[in-house]
Amino acid sequence: MIDRPGTSDIPKLSRIETQSVHQRVYKDIRHVLMKGGFAPGQKVSSRKLGAELGTSDMPVRAALGRLLAEGALVQHRNGTFSIPRLSLRKFREVMTLRALIEGEAAAQACGNVDREGFQKLHAYSAGLVKAIEENAITDYLDYNQKLKFTIYRYSTSQVLVSMIRILWLQAGPFLRHLNRGLDMMVEANFQDEAIEALAVGNPEAARQAISRDILAGMAFLTIHGEFAPEEPEPETYDDVD
Repeated sequence: MIDRPGTSDIPKLSRIETQSVHQRVYKDIRHVLMKGGFAPGQKVSSRKLGAELGTSDMPVRAALGRLLAEGALVQHRNGTFSIPRLSLRKFREVMTLRALIEGEAAAQACGNVDREGFQKLHAYSAGLVKAIEENAITDYLDYNQKLKFTIYRYSTSQVLVSMIRILWLQAGPFLRHLNRGLDMMVEANFQDEAIEALAVGNPEAARQAISRDILAGMAFLTIHGEFAPEEPEPETYDDVD
């Protein structure tokens, strides 16, 4: 008699949830946007992204819809998406907010960074220096993102980290313009000061180091970046009757 395998012989496999695929696709695209993988004004094709990610069009379009709502994309009348081209005024607003909020996250991280965290920070800092020496903009942006978000995660404030991500989605594409003078960023990088401040537990020094780093980048990009024409100031309304 031939034994017929029953359902008990089938190994237990983890079900692939649709939601997990959508979330993974969203995070992958968000990560690339935040570190300057797309240029301002560049068209974003769901079909091409799906091919690169090895997934269907549906989760990609869902991710693009989320990113549109977060201000990371603009949608045109024909339904296509592209990266926004910020005006100089809007860019300065975003970067100034980054300096304030990310400085606060760095201050809150003081006293929370463990040995493993410091090892990562020193490795990322060394990677930044090497990227500058080799004029490797992609590596520079990658290490810059890793270093800063490692610090921010130790703030233990998910609200702060979420706000920072939103701002990075808007500023990220413009960071690509740092390649027009990456060698000049050596003197404008304050990551070692930030790491030292975290090591000695000085919240204000950590805040200032991160803020200066962001504002130095803003000053450079204000000169070397390409911006959209300024639009009229939006009208404001008093919500209180």
